[in-house]
Amino acid sequence: MNNNVSIIYVGSFRLPNLDAAAPRVINNAKALREVGCEVRFISWGGAYREEDLCDDGKYRVCGFEYMISGDLPVMGSKKERFLTRLHRGQRSIDILESLPHPDLIITYNASNSFTKRMIRYCEENDIKLANDVNEWYSNGELHLPDILPNYINMTLTQRRVKNKIVISSYLYKYYHDSNNILVPPLCDLEDSKWDSVVDDDRVKPFNGITLIYAGTPGKKDCLNSVVEAVISLANEEAAVRLIVLGTTKEAYLKSGKHRYISDSVLFLGRVSQDLVPAYYKKADFMVLLREPSRKSMVGFPTKVAESVTAGIPVITNATSDLTKYVVNGRTGFISDGYGVESILSTLQKFVLPLGKGDIEDLKSNVRSIRDLFDWRFYVEDFRSFIKRLK
Repeated sequence: MNNNVSIIYVGSFRLPNLDAAAPRVINNAKALREVGCEVRFISWGGAYREEDLCDDGKYRVCGFEYMISGDLPVMGSKKERFLTRLHRGQRSIDILESLPHPDLIITYNASNSFTKRMIRYCEENDIKLANDVNEWYSNGELHLPDILPNYINMTLTQRRVKNKIVISSYLYKYYHDSNNILVPPLCDLEDSKWDSVVDDDRVKPFNGITLIYAGTPGKKDCLNSVVEAVISLANEEAAVRLIVLGTTKEAYLKSGKHRYISDSVLFLGRVSQDLVPAYYKKADFMVLLREPSRKSMVGFPTKVAESVTAGIPVITNATSDLTKYVVNGRTGFISDGYGVESILSTLQKFVLPLGKGDIEDLKSNVRSIRDLFDWRFYVEDFRSFIKRLK
């Protein structure tokens, strides 16, 4: 297939910028546009922005037309939520049927039922189909009725989709029979947010090591290990602190992980996505620990791509493809595990002894690999992917 391909990217992201999936699909689309493809979005969630409304009555973000289907789960009664889940994706199909047929449809993390419907739809209309796969949900994340369909989807149904954009080596190898392109979370180095600065009186100058975590701590991120380690070190008068973006101290305490939080941990609550890079720059290291599991091996944390793009070294443990980018003593440090003792040991042995010059050297090394997460680095890979479409 030639590169002048019309594409509709559809799925459970929230355009224009309301979740981590939004920058992924937008930056993938930028690479595809560079190849010569025309990309439009059908976003299952999100909200139209007034500034995105163009003279022709269409909404565009970064030059890409987007439509919001409202297929994501709604708040309401059990019956309303059940009906939404049962018919999820139908609104997107209704929009698709109102549009000229594209050459390619890319679904994002499509469920078993939606994948089957899209396979049938594409076969009936002679459209190529690809799936952007970057999650393998664990049973604990799912409602009971979704557990078996999720397993069938990942092990059987997805194999019927012959083209895939995958986020990790695990998925690339698992679906080895398809036409695959391996793409980690991408950023745009020319986006002004990477040069942004923020004045926040809560983050005062500090003569020590500043760590940062940005996100909503849940089951997948072991933030509690980092918090406990920092509190322990600070109690021993070590010069270390942790900045937490995305939650408040009160909300974190309600989780029951800790009964006491010292001043060495600064909870700043939610901040604008566009300001996260400015907060990264107030830190010496971004820290992210995840329990090794199929889920953490399948995915790739957007936080790492953003930290590297912001020029900040990373402290993490070995999951997914992280050791390709985080090299001990050069672009960060790999902790032996995700528990308190592991991160405590890493901080004591390798991080706390560092001087300001050492940290600047690490940051310089990180800046030298920033292009590995820039969409421009993947243009030729996308060109080959499009030519190989099955």
